[in-house]
Amino acid sequence: MYDASMARMKRAVLSLAAAALAAALPLAAQAPPPTAAPPGPRASAPPPVTFAVEVGYVEVDAIVTDKDGNPVRDLKKEEFSVLEDGKPQSIDLFHQIDIPYERPEPAPGRRPVPLDVQTNARPFDGRVYVIVLDELHTTPSRSLLVRAAARRFLERNFTEDDLGAVVHTGGPASAGQGLTNDRQALLAAVDRFSGRALTASTLTRIDEYRRTADTRQQGDPVRDPEEMERAYNARNSMETLKSVSDWLGRLRGRRKAVLFLSEGIGYNLYDQINNREASSVLDAIREATAAAARANVSFYAIDPRGLGGLSDEMMEIQPVFDDPALGLTPQGLQEELQMSQDSLRTLADETSGFAAVNTNDFSTAFARIVKDNSAYYVLGYYPPGQRKDGRFHKLEVRVSRPGVKVRARSGYSLPHVKPPKAPTLATPQTPAVLAEMLDSPLPRPGLPMQMQAAAFEGDSPGAKGKIVLTLEVSGEGFRFTEKDGAFHDVLELSVLTVDAGGKTSGTNHRVQLDLKPRTHQMVQATGFRVLSVLDVAPGRYEVRIAGRSVNSEQAGSVFYEVEVPEFGKGPHTLSGLVLTSAAAGLVPTGGSVPLLKDVLPGPPTAQRAFYPFDTLAIFTEIYDAEDAPHTVDVETTLVAADGSVAYHTSDVRQAAAHKADTVTPIAHSAQIPLKSIPAGIYTLRVAATSRMGKKPPTADRALLVQVLPAPPAAAPAPAAGSPVPAASPGAPPPGP
Repeated sequence: MYDASMARMKRAVLSLAAAALAAALPLAAQAPPPTAAPPGPRASAPPPVTFAVEVGYVEVDAIVTDKDGNPVRDLKKEEFSVLEDGKPQSIDLFHQIDIPYERPEPAPGRRPVPLDVQTNARPFDGRVYVIVLDELHTTPSRSLLVRAAARRFLERNFTEDDLGAVVHTGGPASAGQGLTNDRQALLAAVDRFSGRALTASTLTRIDEYRRTADTRQQGDPVRDPEEMERAYNARNSMETLKSVSDWLGRLRGRRKAVLFLSEGIGYNLYDQINNREASSVLDAIREATAAAARANVSFYAIDPRGLGGLSDEMMEIQPVFDDPALGLTPQGLQEELQMSQDSLRTLADETSGFAAVNTNDFSTAFARIVKDNSAYYVLGYYPPGQRKDGRFHKLEVRVSRPGVKVRARSGYSLPHVKPPKAPTLATPQTPAVLAEMLDSPLPRPGLPMQMQAAAFEGDSPGAKGKIVLTLEVSGEGFRFTEKDGAFHDVLELSVLTVDAGGKTSGTNHRVQLDLKPRTHQMVQATGFRVLSVLDVAPGRYEVRIAGRSVNSEQAGSVFYEVEVPEFGKGPHTLSGLVLTSAAAGLVPTGGSVPLLKDVLPGPPTAQRAFYPFDTLAIFTEIYDAEDAPHTVDVETTLVAADGSVAYHTSDVRQAAAHKADTVTPIAHSAQIPLKSIPAGIYTLRVAATSRMGKKPPTADRALLVQVLPAPPAAAPAPAAGSPVPAASPGAPPPGP
């Protein structure tokens, strides 16, 4: 609750902001997004990612290098030719992709601060990676090697402009992570990996040989008792790769890389007489590579065993030498190793990727993957005739310039039968255009919007958590019609919640905008805000919102991932952190959040860039599970990129003893005037420390904000509440 001085301050700032806003109307441009430094120059702006899969359209990317293996960046469309089944095709689409790469080097001792606002205003122009971790073909003792390799790629090669996902071939779907640029979320999904491959076939056959020694005859074959499960695991892993490729096939205009960390298929595919499932496993491999070819996806196979990959198995083997024809010797293990590595090479070679086997130098392999996905050309064409004939169509990309090397996929095939329609995530009542956006792998531009979500404890035992949503839609997306002195449009919104296991729930809303002239001007200048609350159980969620202006027909979507802890189970937890400002109250707002009504001076905002005439106000709840009354120290700080503290305040709160199945939250709010804060990017952090015990627990929340330079006196200040993109994903984390 704020006192009278806060109310007076708020009125003063609102008056100043309102005057600036009135002078600025109509506002054509938004405030600049937070950024620590001007972005570096780009050789060419990458084309936008497209989503519609056009019938009969074929897209192929080509990596062109010189004799030293360096990308060739100055080729023209006229220098390329594409042949399908030996016949030249007319190239209808040509784009050069040249994405700068700077290896991420986080400052030592600094904890990265994830962006707490997601926006579709900034087009995606990075790389796309999906890391597939193959539990079904990783020996348990080598799980740490897989996690270490995947973590190395994410920590040293994955930038904030990239998008990544983590998929597991075994275990629950909740172990994975959907497409995100949040490195910490991807690392958490990697850490949930645990290999559970079957024992090598040679070892199980040795055990079977000894078990049946008294009943079998000399020369009788020794079957693998785990053959059926081995084949089942192989098909499952290939089905995972196929599903990932089909999913990525919705994205056009970018090369898509799948990093497959696996020890390879542990099934003898060459002996189809003694291995009854060999043909079905081969079919699964063909389907996976065919799906990748159709979707223009490249597989990069990484064998975590490195050099001397069978050291663990060699320590276990007790060979059988009395019947050499059975192959129950170290040589049999070596043959298994060769077959599994061949399967990895096949997957990579058939999809214009490569396999990193028999090497401990993963850093070089990862650098090459980044290089492959940073500089290339995208070519598209419409071949004549019907292509759903089930045949393989050979592709060849040529470049007329001498001395260069071209790498592209070798062909594609389309099945005879139309594939079944993918199930939609949206509710049956969702308008088709919004449902299609909710099903998309990436948020869509069109109607500019941004969203912030914060998790709090629920209001009842049946709803143990809730998510407070703040959605801001840019005023430029509407097209108002004037009638009877008012301005009219309808904002259609579809909200979809997807839990970690893939379970969905959704609602649809129609927001009728019938605005008076003054409010109409405000919406055009500052946009429109919608507040809502979702009651959920504890867990990880992705909230997807798609919106459309009925009059302008502009539509867009934005996705947000949020973790809802089981508040009160840990000794010390914090809710999400919500933020508002005095000037944020200028943005017309629909909906309400009862929780915040009496603790914030205005509605929460997704705005993260503020002018120095503004004042910030924050709110969070502290949930303490200690079983005795105690004291909690709460600190609020604003820290600059160089580590200097621009603002600090502390508070001492008393916490009651925790009772079973109940948590009494401690509300914390603070106000931060910006008038004396220099322009720059800051980490806003709230930390709560209990005084219980020798090592008192601390919980904290942090977000990035930008203080903009004061506008020139001659130019009126844009409204501080105008929706703008969140802090630039390329900016280094400026928190301690």
